[in-house]
Amino acid sequence: MYVKLIEDIQASMKKAFDTESYETAMKPVSDLFEVNKVAVETLTEQQTGLFKDLILGAMKQSKALTAEKDLVAVVESQKAYLQSLQGQFIDAAKASQETLVKSRDEASIIVKGVIETATKH
Repeated sequence: MYVKLIEDIQASMKKAFDTESYETAMKPVSDLFEVNKVAVETLTEQQTGLFKDLILGAMKQSKALTAEKDLVAVVESQKAYLQSLQGQFIDAAKASQETLVKSRDEASIIVKGVIETATKH
């Protein structure tokens, strides 16, 4: 009786410390981390690009405004600049939203896979 108990405990210990089983069990977690990492990197690149474009656009607009002599031309230039800013912000928001939706969908697939695997066992 004790021999069987010890053999069962040893088998459980080997299984618990089996690296292949551990890696299989942890794969969904590492996959979720990877999805998150890619999302953060993509969002960072998008926001960095937006910030760079905003700075360059502001510098260009400043130069354009200093060259204007007529108040009507200044107002029209500023109006066009603000409309381009609005477009940039809309495009940035769409790109960010697409990145987040893609990440959510990938994470959902991983979680569904884990749930399906868990319900099979």
